[in-house]
Amino acid sequence: MKAIKELGQHFLTDVGIAGRIADLGQILPGERIWEIGPGHGILTQEILSRGADLEAFELDSRMAKPLSDRFTEGLKLQIIDILKLDWAEQISSGSQPLKLIANIPYQITSPLLYRLEKHHASFSRIVMMIQKEVAERLSADPGGKSYGPLTLRLALKYDISSAFMVGKEHFEPVPKVDSMVITMTPRQNVPVINRPALFHALIIAAFAHRRKTLRNNLLLMIGKDKLQKLESISEIDFGRRAQTLSEDDFIRLSDLIAEL
Repeated sequence: MKAIKELGQHFLTDVGIAGRIADLGQILPGERIWEIGPGHGILTQEILSRGADLEAFELDSRMAKPLSDRFTEGLKLQIIDILKLDWAEQISSGSQPLKLIANIPYQITSPLLYRLEKHHASFSRIVMMIQKEVAERLSADPGGKSYGPLTLRLALKYDISSAFMVGKEHFEPVPKVDSMVITMTPRQNVPVINRPALFHALIIAAFAHRRKTLRNNLLLMIGKDKLQKLESISEIDFGRRAQTLSEDDFIRLSDLIAEL
């Protein structure tokens, strides 16, 4: 079945890679699993073979009959846009926590990650194949060019690790970029964010122009007078760029701004 470019379809062709992804899910018999974008079912087969109770969400209606005919037991298939799904309702319809194991369509990666941030308490383990570039952003350390708001936001909810790279030659049609399989598990010892909305506004403002200093980026957010006071009491050099600051630095700045 020919891929639809508008849906960002790139079908995995290597069964061995699908098996490695499923293995990373540490699936137990009867465990509740979500799969997004099952496509032709190469990963679906591996998940079901491990005894999972699988809920799959597919946007392409052409896949409904082939998947239903092939997998007659263990699969609950919904033809739906995962970004339009009522996640809270779907999550509450079965046992929790659940796991997500999937080869994600490239074009929905960012909005999907933000949904996983919002519903983090419902997932015990996530294994996803995403663009290598996005995987590098998620696991970036301060100081690197990939480090940014997405890194900070997801790191507050999950411990994220890169498992292995998958070359573009393992897909049909062949994409322009390589992929990475990542694992995401609930973060232990989560830091306290007293004002989450303020913290998120801070990191967005701080990274608004990556080549500008913290001083220039935060000026519009809090004004000149508060900016000078904040730099003084924080003891952080605002001549630095945002990507050089740690999570602790941003949490401290957020708390200090709330007190100005």
